[in-house]
Amino acid sequence: MAKHHLSAELIENIKEHPDEDSLPGGTALSIDDKLCLNLRGRTLSCTACASLCVAGALKISEDAVVLNADKCTGCGACLPSCPAGVFSISSFSPSHFLDELKGNGEAHIRCSASIRKTEGITIPCLHLLDARLAAAAFSVGIRIFHLYGLSHCEQCDKGNAINHIMATQSRLMQWFGVNSAPLMIASTVPLTEWVEDHHRHEEQAQMNRRQFFHQAGLHAVASANLYSAQAEEDDTLQAPQGFTQVNIEHQQPVKYQSLLAETVAELPWILNEIPWHGRAINDECNACLACGQRCPTGALQVEQTDAGRGISFKTGLCTDCGLCAQVCPMSAVKRYKIKNVVEVIAPRSVLMYRHDSTCQNCAGTFVPQTEEEQLCPACSNEQTLESEWLAQWAH
Repeated sequence: MAKHHLSAELIENIKEHPDEDSLPGGTALSIDDKLCLNLRGRTLSCTACASLCVAGALKISEDAVVLNADKCTGCGACLPSCPAGVFSISSFSPSHFLDELKGNGEAHIRCSASIRKTEGITIPCLHLLDARLAAAAFSVGIRIFHLYGLSHCEQCDKGNAINHIMATQSRLMQWFGVNSAPLMIASTVPLTEWVEDHHRHEEQAQMNRRQFFHQAGLHAVASANLYSAQAEEDDTLQAPQGFTQVNIEHQQPVKYQSLLAETVAELPWILNEIPWHGRAINDECNACLACGQRCPTGALQVEQTDAGRGISFKTGLCTDCGLCAQVCPMSAVKRYKIKNVVEVIAPRSVLMYRHDSTCQNCAGTFVPQTEEEQLCPACSNEQTLESEWLAQWAH
């Protein structure tokens, strides 16, 4: 596991150090690349963080997540984009952020580049405010988000957060409805009006941001989904050939996801808009346990006893990254839409459990695929080869 703590002296407490998102000669970004989907799946399947990094500070491969500290601006856009929770930043904690907002009906949030130093909370960049965190804030009473600094986005070295905030607002409208969703306001006007005025002078060769907001928010288009790693209609991902099982036990919940899961029952969701997908394991499963070993968030876990082995699942921890289906050699992991908050807050459940058996030939322990199996895979293969050899010799 590679950890980059290039500004370790910064304390991860937004209340004490609200403006220190980076220091000269380094960055406050920490990387736990052992959680990365690409390393766990041994294939380059996710580049969300690198795609969002306007500074080009991240390079992703099947072997490592490499950070160029000289290029990193400390914006933190990679944090909410990562379905595995690889990144953290010393100057921003989602939990502390939410604690600061409790007891208020309105939130005043400014980016570190904002020249307007009003009361409220300063965060490194507005990219850190995604729909999950905004929804969690909604559950503790926030109805209006006053955002400061968007007027500087197009010139900011941390990147332009306008489209991200637009997508966040439209996602909230999709989840809770146009009239019920919390409102994001840029400075003193609603976000849609601000964007319209900000770009009034520009020639629009394609759909402008206000039109996008209208269509994505009011008509709730699925393309605005920032969190699902695959299209909703996809039932599974293709498993790579030649998968070798590796015992990976390091798991850690994604803070953005777990905060929303903790408050999911308090929110006025529109029917069928709960942003979770469940998992099921069918009879094709060979009990290799790869899905539970490689799940980065702990949504899937290995359950092993003296009598057998299995896989358990906790919906609230799942970010729908799709790694479980990707690494399954039998295509046994299936994905389905969650429609009730009861499933999200439900305790961990067992998806699959197989009792161990003793091989009649070598006396070794193995997991039979059917009740009729009496030989472990190795002995069964040897018996098959021996039978084929004897058949050839007889001819």
